[in-house]
Amino acid sequence: MIRGLYTAGAGMMAQMARQDAVANNMANVNTSGYKKQIAVTRAFPDMIISRLGETEKNSRNELEPAAVEKIGGLGTGVAIDKIYSDFSRGNITKTDNNTDMAINSNGYFAVQTPQGERYTRNGQFKINSEGVLTTNQGYPVLDNSNQPISIEGDFIVDEMGNISVNGEVLAQLKIVSFDNPQYLEREGDNLLNGQQAVNLERPGLLQGYIEASNVNAVKEMVELINVVRAYESMQKVVQSEDEVTQAAIDQVGSVT
Repeated sequence: MIRGLYTAGAGMMAQMARQDAVANNMANVNTSGYKKQIAVTRAFPDMIISRLGETEKNSRNELEPAAVEKIGGLGTGVAIDKIYSDFSRGNITKTDNNTDMAINSNGYFAVQTPQGERYTRNGQFKINSEGVLTTNQGYPVLDNSNQPISIEGDFIVDEMGNISVNGEVLAQLKIVSFDNPQYLEREGDNLLNGQQAVNLERPGLLQGYIEASNVNAVKEMVELINVVRAYESMQKVVQSEDEVTQAAIDQVGSVT
């Protein structure tokens, strides 16, 4: 009975973690460049159930202990293995805003934060009062020399990330890639932290476009309903196990 409580309780905790991931996805459905998260579960190691205490007759017609017979396995619950990120590209939409940029490849913009260099797919930039290209949070966007980019007047950005004013190249956006994006650590403001970034030679940059979130709101809503139903099922199992335990205490433990 106690095993049943532990198994159901572990299932409820796993569903709560899945719910947190889905809720975060739905909250960022309109965040440019956001990549949805997926909570993946794993089963606890199964217990092997064996039949013990059986006897059998030998050739002398004498009873002796029978060999242990394995009946099968018993599941002991699940836990969250890892929160994975889906790095598939979101839809790229046209905005006709010169400071909006989208990467039509697997690259990331490099920006400078108080904690150091960070990376993002959100190319919804702006030019601040000092003429520096920044994110919406005010973090400077970096060039290939790891310096903030200052722009005056109308500018053009080509697919290589070169920023030109009146035909003169001022700087080149630092756009990097990673061998395995799953090792990137999520931080606030849609930023990622990672090691061993490699500069992309052909990032396929699009000026005047924005990459939308890759979250499908309808699918996330269906997933949320499934999570809630699974949680309610585990809740009923806990209640049933509690009732059985209470009956055992009242009846088996009572003095007649």
